[in-house]
Amino acid sequence: MKIQLLWVAMFAAQTFAARLCFAQQRSVSITIDDVPNVRLFTADGNSSKLLSRLDSMKLPVAIFINEQHLSASGDFEKNKNLLKTWLAKDFVTAGNHSFSHPNYGEIGFEAFSEDVVKGEKVTQEILAGSGKKLEYFRFPFNATGRDSLEQSKMRSFLMEKHYISTPFTVENEDWLYTQLYEKALSEGNKKLAASIGNQFIQMTLKRFDFFDSLSVAHYGKPIKQIYLCHDNRLNTDYLPLLVKKLKEKKYNFISLADAMSDPVYQSQDYYHGNAGFSWIYRWMGDLEKRRAAMRIEPENQDIQKAYEEMQRKK
Repeated sequence: MKIQLLWVAMFAAQTFAARLCFAQQRSVSITIDDVPNVRLFTADGNSSKLLSRLDSMKLPVAIFINEQHLSASGDFEKNKNLLKTWLAKDFVTAGNHSFSHPNYGEIGFEAFSEDVVKGEKVTQEILAGSGKKLEYFRFPFNATGRDSLEQSKMRSFLMEKHYISTPFTVENEDWLYTQLYEKALSEGNKKLAASIGNQFIQMTLKRFDFFDSLSVAHYGKPIKQIYLCHDNRLNTDYLPLLVKKLKEKKYNFISLADAMSDPVYQSQDYYHGNAGFSWIYRWMGDLEKRRAAMRIEPENQDIQKAYEEMQRKK
């Protein structure tokens, strides 16, 4: 217990130092899961407003594709054309997120590996002749396997398929916020929706500060962060504001390849379970330090309670 308290105190002291010493050196790659959101595309009059806003910002992004989405609403060709539009952008890097977004730790190696292969067919077809490659993969739920053996088997499989397993270091449960946000919008409560959106921005910025400080405490310098978010209504409306706020904090926006050139992404993964938390935690070999850090990660309890209450009423 004394060791944990001492480490937490040291981390808190370095938080301020991180903000001062490394303000000019921070960088992040934006990665977007569950692309394309065909439900949102249809609701917005066959327009991806998120893609349009990314286009106007000219930021490099990596997208992780679930090809099952293309068959939604029974309009495969329209949805395929939407994916083509995403992949045609110079600033977009393609990634496989499996076909149907299963949890590897729950369905096992055989079924999951089949879903990975199934999830690359259309994307490879679209990319053929474009000069782009499909070389990144991200586990749904960031669940890499329930034990070291399962993780090793899938790691070998992905290497054989020439995939780079893609981690993340910062996220803020935008999948949760967006459900509350969309509910408020559907009920015509614009004030509540704005409050949810602003809380999301504030907490996301706190998490960036936290994980930057954690990387300084653990590595002596900030790392190139990889931010995970999703193709949803919340990010359609609020990602531009988050980008603006991060620019004010002197963040540079870099490609996924640039981020993963940071040697930290070659670190040993000490976590052999199926939970999907930040890789910065997974790289911490000292279990007590990991637990101590996770206990002080910024959270919004009010949003968590509101989400749980919404789920109970369904």
